[in-house]
Amino acid sequence: MKCMMAVLLLVAMSVPAWAENGFEGRPITNNLFVPTGYTLHRGEFAIGIGPVAFGISENLQLETNILLWLFQVYNAGAKISLVKNDDNAFAVGAGVARLDLDLADGDDDDGSIEFTAVSPFASLSHRISPSTLLHAGARYSYFSSEEDNDIEDVDATATAEGTSVFGGIEYSMSNRTKFVADGGYDIDFEGTRFGGGVIFGWTTFRLKLGVSYFTAGDGFVFPNIGLWWRFKG
Repeated sequence: MKCMMAVLLLVAMSVPAWAENGFEGRPITNNLFVPTGYTLHRGEFAIGIGPVAFGISENLQLETNILLWLFQVYNAGAKISLVKNDDNAFAVGAGVARLDLDLADGDDDDGSIEFTAVSPFASLSHRISPSTLLHAGARYSYFSSEEDNDIEDVDATATAEGTSVFGGIEYSMSNRTKFVADGGYDIDFEGTRFGGGVIFGWTTFRLKLGVSYFTAGDGFVFPNIGLWWRFKG
């Protein structure tokens, strides 16, 4: 872990000076895995390996994850900023997804149940110093299936999110480098998520490197790796 942090710090120090305005005027819309109170600006695109988002207006963005569609996890989401300035932001949103989850007592052949998940959420961002923001929020997840199974009957997965509360901290080492850490508790799957990472910002390109752990079930360790382009249409 110390070695990993040393490597990340070295990379952060080596990001070229021409990227110094990478995050200026463009707050991040997600910390490590926690949504912030900010949205994309009007006409902005964020295109990554999977996630795609577009700013319909200054306070409304639509999003989906194309990579999940390839695995037949049909998904879409929307996010609206009700308050958005340099020091404070508050947003509400909702996502919908259709996914397969394994029954806790099912076998490998027929233990999979198709669920539709609808997940409204609210998130708040507050600046506590020129370089540090705190993020907090909550998500309510409603799961339904044609077989009338309950979400308590299925196994937890690394990516499925139930009703939860969450928070995070964002520290800007510079206009091109942010260190982030998140944590939260999932009420439906009875597990805690926590993790940390770093986000690098160039003029339009973004790179996120981190790792998270989810304590539900046997426990899940999974990387938080993202690269995307954020630009005006």
